[in-house]
Amino acid sequence: MTELEGKCLDFIKKHLAIISYSILLLMILGLYVQMGLHFDITSPPQTDFTQFIQSWWSQIVSDGGFRSLSHQIGDYAASYQTLLAWMTTWGLNCQGAIKLVGAITNFALAFAVAAFTYKVKSEKTLSSFVLPFLVTLILPSVFIESMIWGQCDPLYALFMFISFYFIYNDKWGWGLFFYGVSLSFKLEPIMFLPFIIMIYVLEHRHSIFNFGWTLLGFYIPNIGGLLHGQSFFAPFNALLGQTSEQPVLSFNAINLPQLFAMCNGKGKTGPNDASLAYSMMSSFLILMTIFIFAIVLIYLVKNNYDFKKNFVQLLTWCIWTCEFFLPSMHERYDFMVGILLLVLTCLNVRYLPMLVLVGIMDTVLYLNYFFYFNYMGNNLQLFSWIMLILYGIMTYIVIKQPSKFEVNKKARN
Repeated sequence: MTELEGKCLDFIKKHLAIISYSILLLMILGLYVQMGLHFDITSPPQTDFTQFIQSWWSQIVSDGGFRSLSHQIGDYAASYQTLLAWMTTWGLNCQGAIKLVGAITNFALAFAVAAFTYKVKSEKTLSSFVLPFLVTLILPSVFIESMIWGQCDPLYALFMFISFYFIYNDKWGWGLFFYGVSLSFKLEPIMFLPFIIMIYVLEHRHSIFNFGWTLLGFYIPNIGGLLHGQSFFAPFNALLGQTSEQPVLSFNAINLPQLFAMCNGKGKTGPNDASLAYSMMSSFLILMTIFIFAIVLIYLVKNNYDFKKNFVQLLTWCIWTCEFFLPSMHERYDFMVGILLLVLTCLNVRYLPMLVLVGIMDTVLYLNYFFYFNYMGNNLQLFSWIMLILYGIMTYIVIKQPSKFEVNKKARN
C-alpha cells in the first residue's frame, strides 16, 4: 500500500460517518430532483391537486395574483392563498411551484425534527441530528404528502415542530406564536391544544395570557387578506368552514369509527347513512375524547407526573388520542403521529416496532386512496384494530411505564 493510499484510508475511517451521511443525503436529494422533474402529480385521478389546487391557482392568476386576496379562494385561509399568489410570480406552472415548495418545506421540516430530537436527547452525537433529518425526508407520509399528493401538511408540521422546540425550552411566548402560525395554514394543529392545557396544569409556571401570542402568530400570515379587505374573522371562518365540509365520522382515517364500519361515504355505507351516523355519534366522540383527556390528566396530577422527562411521549399520546377518537378525521391526520414516533425511535429504539407498523399502514393507505390500487377494498377495520392496539400500548407507556421507555435520562432544569 502506498503512502497516499494509507492517508486516504485513514481519512475515510476517521470521517466514515460524515461521508456515509453525505452520500445518503445526495441520494435523497437525487430522489427529490427526480420526482420533481419527472413525476406528474396530475396523472392519478381525482387527487386534491387536480380537484382543488389547480383551480385555485387558475382563479388567483385570473384575479390578478395578490389582488385576488380581496376575497377567499378555496377553503383555506388567506395565509395559503397568499403563498399561492406569491408562487404564481415565480414563472413556474402550478405543479412545478407546488413541488418546489413541497421539497423546500420537507427539508425545513426535517431540520426542525432533527433539531427537536437533538435537543431532547441526552447523549449528543452526530447521529442524534443526522438520522432524524435523513429519515424524515424519506418517511412515506412526508414524501408522498408533498412530492406526490401536493398537500401542505409538511408546512403546518414545520411550524408545529418549531413550537415544540420552544415550548420544550420553556419559551412559551415563541412556542405559542409559532403554534398560531401553524394554525393559520391548517386546522389539524388544534390537536396540539390538549397537550398545552395538560402541561399548563401540570407545571404551574406559565400564564394563560401567553395565548395572545397564538393570535398574533395566527394573524400575521393572514395579513395579506386583511389588507386587501377581507374581514377580521375571515381566517377563523375559513377554518370553521372546513369542519362542516364533510360530515362523516371517518374519512378514510384509521381510527375508532372504522372499527365499527361507520363508513366515510365512499365505503359500503352510503353517503346518507354516513351523514346519519355523523349526526348521531359526532358529539359523543368529542365528549369521549374530552373525558379521556380529563381522566388521564387527573391521574397524572395525582401521581406527580414528570412531564419534563416524558415530554415527547405525552405529546405523541395527546395528538394520537385526538386523531383516533375525534370525528371527521382524514387519512392524512395521523401525519404528526408518524413523525413523532420517528422522534421517539431516534431517542429510544424500543419504539421502532410502532414506527414501522404505522409507517406500513400509512404507505398502504396512501397508495390505496391516491393511486386507487385497492389493496384493502373499502375495509379499514383490520388496520383500525392494529392502530387501537398500538394506541393502547402508547397509553400504557405514558401512564404506567414512562421510565422503562424513557427518552431523556436527564430532565431539564
